[in-house]
Amino acid sequence: MTAQLAPEVANDLAALFLKLSHDPKTRKIVAKAVKEGASDSPHAKAFADVDMQDAFEKFREEQEEKDLKKQGEERLRQMNAKRNALLTGGPDGTGRKYSEDDLKKIEKLMEDRHIFDYDDGATLFAATLPPIDNLPSDVPPAQHGATWEFPEWGKFGADPVKASRDTATSVISEFMRKR
Repeated sequence: MTAQLAPEVANDLAALFLKLSHDPKTRKIVAKAVKEGASDSPHAKAFADVDMQDAFEKFREEQEEKDLKKQGEERLRQMNAKRNALLTGGPDGTGRKYSEDDLKKIEKLMEDRHIFDYDDGATLFAATLPPIDNLPSDVPPAQHGATWEFPEWGKFGADPVKASRDTATSVISEFMRKR
């Protein structure tokens, strides 16, 4: 059924349709309406560029998805390699080495602190451990009451350079005698 329109209304509608079909914001919508309403008409073929643009967008999205997946897999591979390096001490076994239990603690810390790098997580984990008494066993304990007093202030006030040299010489001489 075709509606009979006044010529000026038909011209206005044709101008509106032409404007909408060439506007980048509405071209896709008009193309879809024409394809659904008159898919066999030559007018539907005029919107072939919209089909090509849709196909290109779909291809681009698929490529971006593949790239993101590939990047994610590579990142996961790197993380697993770093995790294994912390278990084994690295390729030559001389690096930092942690037990599976410690590694679980590191992973918990990484999760809590939103850290994605195992090296950074291990460094932070090591920094949070209680300090180890790092005095060598062969260092004799300090003698009770042994103190060093600063040499005479008057001597240093008069000539600091000479007093420093004299004090250094006497300390070195004392060390040499006790050897």
